[in-house]
Amino acid sequence: MVADGDGMALDVLSVMQVGVLLSALTVLFLAQAGQHFPAERRRHLRIWTVGLLLHPLAWVMLAMRGQVPDPVSISLGNGLLLLGFAEMARAVRGFQGLPERRYHLWGVVLVAVAGLAWFSEFRPHYSARVMINSVAATMLLGAITLALSAAYRRDGFTAARLTGSFAAFGVLVACWRFAEHSLAPRAQGSLFEAGPSDIVVFTYACVGMMFLSLGFILMHTERAYEDLRRLAMVDPLTGVLARSGLVEQGHRLVSESRRHGRPLAVLLLDMDQFKTVNDTLGHAAGDGVLRHLAARARLVLRGEDVLGRLGGDEFVALLPSTDAAGAAVVAERLRDAINHAHMLYRGEEIPVPVSIGVAQVRADEALEAALQRADLAMYEAKRAGGDRVELSPAG
Repeated sequence: MVADGDGMALDVLSVMQVGVLLSALTVLFLAQAGQHFPAERRRHLRIWTVGLLLHPLAWVMLAMRGQVPDPVSISLGNGLLLLGFAEMARAVRGFQGLPERRYHLWGVVLVAVAGLAWFSEFRPHYSARVMINSVAATMLLGAITLALSAAYRRDGFTAARLTGSFAAFGVLVACWRFAEHSLAPRAQGSLFEAGPSDIVVFTYACVGMMFLSLGFILMHTERAYEDLRRLAMVDPLTGVLARSGLVEQGHRLVSESRRHGRPLAVLLLDMDQFKTVNDTLGHAAGDGVLRHLAARARLVLRGEDVLGRLGGDEFVALLPSTDAAGAAVVAERLRDAINHAHMLYRGEEIPVPVSIGVAQVRADEALEAALQRADLAMYEAKRAGGDRVELSPAG
C-alpha cells in the first residue's frame, strides 16, 4: 500500500509481485499433487499448469511498462495473461469430458491481442484496451463457468461448484471493469493509475488464480474419490453391484417404495452346484459360472431393477413396483434363462441350476428382514430338490 492525498491506494507493483510468487508456489503444488493422480488424469493438470505458468511471465511484461515499447508490454503481457485463462478453460472442458475447443479459445486471445496492439500503437486509448481485455476475460472465464454448470444440477456441495463460482466471480469483476470504462472512458492511463474496478481485477488475476487452481485440484481429488467409491460398489468379477452398493441401493428403493406406496420385491438366488463346479473344474470355471449367471440375469431384469452379488454364489435382485406374485413370475423366468442356457467351459457345457427365494418387502419392514425371509425361502427351495422358486409366506 502507498499513501496519497486522498488516503491509501493499492500499490499495483506489490500486487504483481505477490501474484508472481503465488503463481510459482501454486505451480510447484500442482506439479507435486499431479504425481499422485492416475496417468489419464494428469493431462488436464498439465494443461492447467502451463496456463498458470504464463501468468508470472505476463505480469513481468506488464511491469516493464516504460522500459520496453508499449505495444510489447501491453499486447504481449495481456496476451499471455489471456492465454493462461484460455489454457485453464481447455483443461476444465477436457476434465469435464467436453471438447477442448482449443482453437476457439486461442482465437479469442488472438483477436484480443490484435485489438490491444491497435489501441496501443496506432490509436492509443487506455479504456479501449481495458474493454477489449475485459470482453476476452469474460469469454474465457465464462467458458470455465459454463463447463462446470452441470455441477449445480447435482445435490451436495462439490469442488466443481466452488471452482465454477470463483470463475463466475471473475466474470462479474471483468464486466464491472468494462462498465466502468465504457461509462467514463479515458484515452490516457495505465494499470499504475488504477481505479476501483482495476484494483479488484488485478487482485483477482494475481491472487485469485491460486484459489481457482486449488479448486481444480479438489475437482481431481473428488473425481478420484468417486472412482474409488464406484469400484467399492461394483463387484469386479461379475460387474454387478457389490454388497455395499446393493445395500445402499436397497435402502433407497425401500424409502421410495414407502414414499410412493408401491410394492418392492426381493429375489435371492443361490447356485445349486457351485461347490461341485469349483471342486471338479477349478475356480476359473466357478468364476465363469458366476459371470454367466450375472449376464443371463441382466437379460431378464428390467432397467429399473437392481442386481447385486451378496457374496459367494448368492445374488440378489430388487424389483421395484413389483408385488410377490409378479416377482415369482420374474423369478421363474430368471431360473429358466440361467439353467437352460448352459455355460461353455473348454468345450464342455456346465448346467447352472439355481434356487430362488422370493419375498415382498412389508410396509413396516427393513430391507435386511426381507432379505432374511427371501433367504429362508431359498433354502426351502434347496430342501425341495433345488432348481426351483419358493415364495416366502405372506410375501
